[in-house]
Amino acid sequence: MKFKNEIKQEGYTRYRGAVDVSVYEYFNCDCSWKAEWYLKDGHYQCCGCKEKCETRDSEGFQKFLDLG
Repeated sequence: MKFKNEIKQEGYTRYRGAVDVSVYEYFNCDCSWKAEWYLKDGHYQCCGCKEKCETRDSEGFQKFLDLG
């Protein structure tokens, strides 16, 4: 099974906010144009390439207002 499908089954959802260039610089990412970020309970997981970068640091990820 593909990694993307595995994390979706674990409850991750597609992160559709903006990701700052500093995140890609931190991971020394050569293919940021392929990035697909997923989020679950404050844990960010990328499925854009074989590196499968992940972080719990929300720095560089767009914040959203909780209006609920």
